[in-house]
Amino acid sequence: MNPGNLRVNRDGGLIKIAGDLTLGSFRRLLAAIHQATEEKGFADITLDFSATTSAFPAPMCALLAICARLRDERDVDLTLIRPTEGKLRRLFANANWAHLATSRKFEGSTWQPTDVMPARRFSSPEEQENIVRQIVDAVLSSPAGLTRRDLAAFEWAVFEIADNVLRHADSPQGGFVQLSQYPTRQQVEFVVADAGRGIPQTMRTTRPGLSDAEALGLSIERGITSTEAGMGHGLFGTQQASRVGTGSFAIHSGYASIGSESGSRDETIPVVGTLVVVRLDYSEPEALWQALEDRDRFDSADYVELRYEDETDDVLNFVVTKEVGSVGSRFSGRSARTKIENLLAMYPSYPINVDFDGISVISSSFADEFLGKLFVRIGALRFMAAIQLRGVSPTVRSVLDRAILQRVQQEAENN
Repeated sequence: MNPGNLRVNRDGGLIKIAGDLTLGSFRRLLAAIHQATEEKGFADITLDFSATTSAFPAPMCALLAICARLRDERDVDLTLIRPTEGKLRRLFANANWAHLATSRKFEGSTWQPTDVMPARRFSSPEEQENIVRQIVDAVLSSPAGLTRRDLAAFEWAVFEIADNVLRHADSPQGGFVQLSQYPTRQQVEFVVADAGRGIPQTMRTTRPGLSDAEALGLSIERGITSTEAGMGHGLFGTQQASRVGTGSFAIHSGYASIGSESGSRDETIPVVGTLVVVRLDYSEPEALWQALEDRDRFDSADYVELRYEDETDDVLNFVVTKEVGSVGSRFSGRSARTKIENLLAMYPSYPINVDFDGISVISSSFADEFLGKLFVRIGALRFMAAIQLRGVSPTVRSVLDRAILQRVQQEAENN
């Protein structure tokens, strides 16, 4: 992939994007949008992606933030044309990019993957907290198999970066976030973007005279924020975690950017607001946790504890109606099983109450994928000791029993 092959052509308010829209080339698109709206004053902008060959979450989230600001503050009417190529065209819909760019033309994404999260917008603490929960749940539903502490470190990093948008960006539009997973590389990536004041301008409120590159470099130093020393841990801690293995970290804001190894550098085209891209390597258990130098600050309950731990006993509660969108598909069963397996690894001595209360019927495929495969994967003795079924109707129990029996027979025949 050549980051230099992006071609951006503007004809009035029509902006055509051809080639690969990457983290190394997206500023060219932002420059064309700025020229069309700020310099030429066009109020009707069409972003034509029909000739685009690839696009990635980081530049797209940055673009969505700019679009939201122009629409809300300048009454710019933005229209998006999706790529012609089929797979990329579907990605624009599934990743929610098309809807967030042009909601009047495109419906919100109906794609419901369990281990990634399409682009979402947040503008309040409540929305931020909900999105962080969705992201952590997606990782817990994936085969990533993070340790309990690594998942807590990941949750903290996402929360801190998203919180920076609400506390420092001064962006009425809030921020945009997206989660991606790369299981073959054992990496998880999250992107957070806003079109607010940007880190350089924010840092200069108390440190006048900083260049944009100097401001970015200072923003990731331990204990530094825009307001006072000793309180800034988010960017610093996240950058530390990203240095594990093959992880990476990048910030684009104003006329500067900073990467994992390259340090801060000047850019010729500005980014309005801030784009943070964090890729974490979870191949080595506990490494993300150990990378955080301020581990003693983790004194609050994390997502897993609050959602699953019983308040009175050493047991986890897994309520099926809250964990899966459907009990009629193999896909949902696979997601539920993966989450159970991850919880068993995090709590090896805790049994799990699997609560089917309120469920009158399930499909055979769901039962097989969920508990049939779980039974043969962890073994009969471990299953009986660790899995405690609750609220199971006779009909549901019959389907579960049959699924487990058939799965055991199939495994015996295959061996």
